[in-house]
Parts: sequence; C-alpha cells; structure tokens
Amino acid sequence: MINHNIDELLSSSRKILLLQSPIGYFFTDLSQWLKKHNKIVFKLNFNAGDEYFYPETDDHNNPYTYTGKLTEFDNFLRDFIKKNNIDTFICFGDTRPYHVIAKKLAKKLNITFWVLEEGYFRPHFITLEKEGVNAFSTIPRNKEFYLQFSNLPQSAKPQNVASGFLPAAKLAAKYYHQANKNKNKYPFYKHHRMLNTTYYIKHWIKSGLKKINKKLYTYHFIKDVKKNKFGDFYILPLQVYNDSQVKIHSDFDSVADFLIYVLESFAKNAPKNLTLIVKHHPMDIGFTDYNNIIEKYKILYPHLKHKLYYIYDVPLPILLRKGKGMITLNSTCGISALIHNMPVITLGRANYDFEGLTHQGTLKNFWHKPTKPNKQVFRGFQNYHLNKTQINGSFYNKVILP
Repeated sequence: MINHNIDELLSSSRKILLLQSPIGYFFTDLSQWLKKHNKIVFKLNFNAGDEYFYPETDDHNNPYTYTGKLTEFDNFLRDFIKKNNIDTFICFGDTRPYHVIAKKLAKKLNITFWVLEEGYFRPHFITLEKEGVNAFSTIPRNKEFYLQFSNLPQSAKPQNVASGFLPAAKLAAKYYHQANKNKNKYPFYKHHRMLNTTYYIKHWIKSGLKKINKKLYTYHFIKDVKKNKFGDFYILPLQVYNDSQVKIHSDFDSVADFLIYVLESFAKNAPKNLTLIVKHHPMDIGFTDYNNIIEKYKILYPHLKHKLYYIYDVPLPILLRKGKGMITLNSTCGISALIHNMPVITLGRANYDFEGLTHQGTLKNFWHKPTKPNKQVFRGFQNYHLNKTQINGSFYNKVILP
C-alpha cells in the first residue's frame, strides 16, 4: 500500500511554515485543516495580495510579513526557523525566487520541504510532492519502478472540481489589485511574473475578443477533426510564454524558439502525408500570438500550406481522440496524451520522460517511427501518482482534504 504524501506530511510535521500560496484562499483552508490535526502553523506573506487571501488570524502576530530585500531573505528565514522551531515548509511552486532560497536552506537545516503544484492529472487534481515537482521531482524515472504499481486497484473517480477560467481570473484580479494598491508596504518585493492588474485585465479582454472572433472557425475545425478531414496528424501544444517549465526545465529561450525548432524539423523531415496542428495555450491567448511564425513557415515551405494549422480554442481531448502523436516541451498535456496511448516526445525535461512512457529517440525519427507508451508502465505511473502525489481538488474552487 502506498502512503499518500498528505499522510506523510501529517505524520512527519509539527511546526509548519506556509510560504507563498496559489492565488486564492487555499492556504487559509489548509492552515485550518492542519490546525485540526494539532499542527502549529505559521504563515509568511510577501505582498499585499498574499495578505488579502491570508489575513490576520487569532494567533499572535500570525501571519507574519516579509518586507525586506530578496538578498536578505536567507538570514531572515534562518532567524525565523530558529525562533519558532520550524520543521516543515509548504509552498506553491519550487521555482519562485523566495522558494528557491527556502529550498536550499531547508536542505542545509534538515527541514522538510513540501511543494504544491497544479495537478499532473488535470483538471481535477493538485500535486503535493516532497523536495520538488515537475522535473525537480525526486521520484525515480524508470519503468522498473512504476511496473511494481501496475496492478494496484483503480482509484475512485475524482469529484468534478475544475473551476474554469473565470473564477481563477477573478481571484487573480483581486490578488494583483491588492498587491499593487498596497505595494508601498512591501517595497522590495520581487514577483516571479509581471505584477500589474491593468496588464492582465487588458490581455484577458483581448483573449475574450479573440475567442469570439475565432468562434466560427473553431466550430468548423472541430467538426473537421471529428470527420477525420486532416488525416494523420500530430499535436503541438504550446505552453504559456512565462511558464517556469520553459525557463527552468528546458534549454530553449522561449516558447517561440521551441515552436521554430519543431516547425523546422517538421518542414524538412516529416512524411508528406502528416499534418501538424499547433495548439495555443488557452490561458495565453490574449498575451501572445505565433501566427506570424506559422505563416512564415508556410511561405518558406509551400508544401506546408495544407499541412500546418494553428488553433486557439479547440479542446485538447478532441485532438487526443484522433491524433497520432504529440510533441511537447514538458507540458502535462503529454500526460494527457499518454492516457490516450498516444506517442509523446518531450524536448525539455519532464518527470514523465523516460523509456516505457515517451519516445526516447530524436524528433527527426519521431515523425516516422513514434514509440507508443507501454500500457503497463503508464498504468503503474498513473496508479502511483494518484495514490501518492495527487489530491482531488482545484486551488481556485475547492480541495478535498482527507
């Protein structure tokens, strides 16, 4: 039987420090849940957005605020740990600048470092791992490890908790508004992304308008996919332009560089009967547009005119039911493709990239002879994570804690 990480967290911790959370009220809920399990919980806020979603409690001086410089955070955290006998950190994401410092310090001081992340199996799960998530995960990456879990009983069907775009956007708007409104209280705060409410609202409106403009095209495109009008096709899902997975866990400078690399290979190496469908990330529609790159390649390589398509708002499952393969940097879309027994190649670093699950050859070879996932290995991978690292929930709606 696999001991779930949430149970390990409870059994191994006593005094817990919560660092930065996902946008929303989840850390407030988590704190109350931990206290019910007799844990002493501290919270550190880094900006007024954090403060808005985790306001003052009945505890003396809790939550605490950090208003110093990033370069001074290590010393502050050392003192905080010593003064309060902290034995456990919990944070959202392991690549944020403050969390990178906390992780290094945790290793030096033998403090358990727990990381929350969006689910590996989306949309109805979140992830909880010790020491790191995604390509920083310490879980073995080999088929022998996962095969031992291939015969576990199937997990219960998760509750439908996915919130969709609007609830998450509303929470984000509140967060960025508060962070900007009261930024003088945190003069040295360094955010991992742009911290500007107007910027996000402007691009969300742009996203909505673009979706409306493309609605008829999207409708007909979906019908054509269902009718097999594209023949054999591969899917190229793009990640958001500022995704830490791109910056930290790949050797590409940007999503655009990744796209160009794949298009160049497709134009020169793919079979003539193969189509490539480039799918824009749904959360990135108002922020970036790669149509100029797509059109450039259609001009450079005329044979791509009816073999290369760029779409904004087609649901991924529709493509997964008909596609023949997926090229991804390291998106969890790759895991979704594996669920459909679809060959996947990752061009970045991913926790699911190993022999038995993904294609281990070159991209040039993948166009012609893609390696399908081993069903037993994937079943073991899925069983292990659903019983170890995944929690039924959505940060922007509700998380079902045991």
